[in-house]
Amino acid sequence: MKKLSRVLSASALTCALFALSSPPALACGPDFLLPIFAMDSRPEQFADFANGKVGIIHPTMNRSALLVAYREFNNLPFSEAEQRDLVRNWQAEYENTDNNEVVRDAAINNWIAARKKIVTGEAEPKIYTDRTNPDSYSSFSNCNVGAFDNAVKTLDARLEKTKADDANMKDWLRGQDQVFTNCSEAKDLPAPVAADAPDWLKADRAYQIAAAHFYATRYDEAKAAFEQIANNSASPWRDTAAYLLARVYIRQASAISENEAEHDKMLAYYQQAEKQLKSVLADKSVASVHGAAQQLLNLINFRLHPDALHSDLAKKLADKTENATLFQDVTDYRRLLDKAIEYPSDADKELDVKFRQTAELTDWIMTVQAEGNDAYTHAVEKWQATKNTAWLVAGLLKAAPDSPDVAKLIEASKSIEKTSPAFLTANYHAVRLQTALGQSDEARKILDAMLGDVSLAMNISATNQLLSERLLLAQDLAEFVKFSQRHTAAFGYSERENQLVDVTSPPKAGEEDYSKNERAWAQRVMFDGDAVRMMNTSMSLSLLKQLAVHPDLPDYLRSRVALSAWMRAVLLDDETSARELAPEVAQLIPELKTLMAGYSKAKDGKAKLYEAVWLMLKNPATRPLVDQGTGRMSAFNAIDDYRDNWWCINTPEEGKTNAAPPFLTKEQLAQATAENAKLAISGSNFLATKTSEWAEFAPKEKRLPEALALAVKSTRFGCQNCDTGKASKAAFDVLKDRFGSSEWKKKTPYWFKDEGCETPAK
Repeated sequence: MKKLSRVLSASALTCALFALSSPPALACGPDFLLPIFAMDSRPEQFADFANGKVGIIHPTMNRSALLVAYREFNNLPFSEAEQRDLVRNWQAEYENTDNNEVVRDAAINNWIAARKKIVTGEAEPKIYTDRTNPDSYSSFSNCNVGAFDNAVKTLDARLEKTKADDANMKDWLRGQDQVFTNCSEAKDLPAPVAADAPDWLKADRAYQIAAAHFYATRYDEAKAAFEQIANNSASPWRDTAAYLLARVYIRQASAISENEAEHDKMLAYYQQAEKQLKSVLADKSVASVHGAAQQLLNLINFRLHPDALHSDLAKKLADKTENATLFQDVTDYRRLLDKAIEYPSDADKELDVKFRQTAELTDWIMTVQAEGNDAYTHAVEKWQATKNTAWLVAGLLKAAPDSPDVAKLIEASKSIEKTSPAFLTANYHAVRLQTALGQSDEARKILDAMLGDVSLAMNISATNQLLSERLLLAQDLAEFVKFSQRHTAAFGYSERENQLVDVTSPPKAGEEDYSKNERAWAQRVMFDGDAVRMMNTSMSLSLLKQLAVHPDLPDYLRSRVALSAWMRAVLLDDETSARELAPEVAQLIPELKTLMAGYSKAKDGKAKLYEAVWLMLKNPATRPLVDQGTGRMSAFNAIDDYRDNWWCINTPEEGKTNAAPPFLTKEQLAQATAENAKLAISGSNFLATKTSEWAEFAPKEKRLPEALALAVKSTRFGCQNCDTGKASKAAFDVLKDRFGSSEWKKKTPYWFKDEGCETPAK
C-alpha cells in the first residue's frame, strides 16, 4: 500500500487547514462488513449528536465529539448553523469527505462535462490527482477538489463574454488542460499566448502557467510567477496570487517537514509564509482572500505558535456566542490536541500540560481520555470544587469500583435530570460501578427503568450498551434471552467506524450488490460478543439445550444455538442429548436435513458418531460455538476462502472478560468449565483424527475415500496448530495406502501442517 505523505494538497482558491495530515494507515488484507453494536469513537447520528442527543460518552470518543459533549453538559448548546458545521466537520473527520475519492471524482467529472461546452468529439482527458515522491514510496494529493471547481467557474465566467467556438476560448481550454496534466507528473507548461491576444486571456494564461509550475512542484518558478501576478493591479488573479504565494512557501515547508536535518529550513519557509499572509491580511485591496488567508495563517500558527493558537481556539469553542468559523475552528483545535497528545515532536512534548493549564475545555477532554488514577483524582477534585456536571461525568467515567469517593459520585448521578444531555452517560457509568460493587438490585432497577422509558429516545448504541450491562445482571434464562438480542447501529469494514457502509441502500443499476448478505441483517436482532462469550464459555450443554428451544429467540438465532448444542453433544459423547437435538437442527437448518436423517437412523455408539463426522465433513459451517453478529457468510456446505471453516480451539479474546450472569450456579459454571476442557480441539484436527478411526471401524464403508479426502482438506482450510500435521498425515496415509487409485486420492496430492511447526516423523 502507498504511504501517504504529510503534504498540503493544492487548490486554486481554498485551503483545507490540515490537508497535510494523512488518514490513519490501514492494514492490508481482507476487510469484511461487520455489525457495530455500539459506537465508541464517533457519534452514531451526526445531526442528533450536534443537537445535544449525545447518548453515552466514552473516553475512546474522538476529541471533536467530546468537545460537543462538554458544551452540552455545561448547557452551552449550538445554534442551527453551528450544528450544520459540526455535521460537516464530522463528515470530513470520519468519512474524509473533504478529500475522498467520490467527491474528487465528481469534481473531475464536472470539469470534464464543463469543457465540452467548448470542444466536443474529442477524447476526454485522463486526469490523475496524486503525485508520487520520486525519492520515496510516498504520494500526496496534488490537485484537489477546489482546483477543478475553480476551473469550472472560470470557464463559465469567460463564456459569458466570449463565444464557445472562439479561438481564444479553445486556447484557454488547452492551457487549462495542460495545467491539470501536471497534477500527477511534470509535463509541458501552457504556451504563452500571442501578442495580440485579448487581455483576459493574457491574464488567465499567466495564472495558468503559475499554477502549472506549482503542480509540477517547480516551486521557485511558481513563486516568481505568482509574485508577478500579485504585483499586477490589473490582473483579475492578483488577490489569489498574493494568497497562493504563501501556499508555495507552505508546500516547500511541508515537503521537508519530516526531515529533521532540514528543520531550520522548514521553519524559514513557514516564517516566509507567515510574513506573506500577514501582508495579505493588512491589504484591504485583496479582501476577497482574507478568509482563506486567515485559515492558512492558522496553519502557520499551528507550526510556529501552537500555544497562542490553542488559547484562542479553546476560548472561542467554549463560548456560547455563535461562531461563524466553527467548522475550521473545530478542525484546527482537534489537530492541535493531536499534536500535543498523539504525535508530539521533541519541541511539542510539554504542550499537553500547557494546553490543560490554559483552558478548562482542553483539561476536561484530556482528563476524560487519560489513563491512570491521576485522571480520576483530578476529575473528582474539579467536580468537588465546581459541582460542575461535566466534571461529575468525568469522575464517573474514570472511576473504578475501589476508587475513593465512588459512592459520592454514584449518589450525585441520581440528581441529574432526565432531560439533561449528561443523564445517559452518568447513569450508565454509575450502573457499571454499582454492578461491580455488587449492588445488583439497585443497578437492575435503574437499567430496567431506563430501557423501558421511551421518552429518553435513546439511539441504538446507547440502548445496546445498557442491554449489555443488564445482561450481566440477568436473573434467569428468559432474561438472558431478552437482553442478549441487539440491533446493529451500523455496518463497517472490520468494525471500523470511519468506514461505515449503508447496507440498506440497493446498488445502482449495473453495479454488483456487495451488501446483499448484510442487508438482510440490517433490521434483525443478533447476538453481540458478550452474549456469545457467555454461551461459549459459561453455559453447559444442558443450558444450551434449553436455549435451543426457547420461544423468545427467532429461528435464525435458535439454529445457531441448536447446532452448537448438537455439536457439543457429539464431541462430548452425550448421545442422548445429540439424539434429542437432531430433529430440531434438521428443522432449523434445511442444508442438514438429509444428513441429519442419516445420523438419526444410525445405530448407537460409533456408527452414530461417524455419521456425525460425515455430516461435519460435508458442511464447513458446523461448529460447537455460537457465532456473533451476522455469523459465517459463506454457504453452509462451502469452503470459506478465508478459513472461516469448522472451528478453532475456544480461547478468550484479548481484552475481553468472560463474565457470567448471576443466575448461573457454581455447579453449572463448573460443568461448563469441564465440558470446555474436553472440547479443546480444533475442528480440522478432530475431523482428521475421527475419520482415520472411522476407516478402522468400518473398513468397507464406501464413503471413506471421500471422507478421508475431505478430512485432509479440512486441515488445509480449517484452523491449524502443531497437532494438525500429525492428524492430516495420518488421514492422508490411509487414503494413499488403501484408496490410492481412487479419484479422491488423485484430488488429494498433499497433506497439510502449520508451517510454524515441525514436520511429523515418517
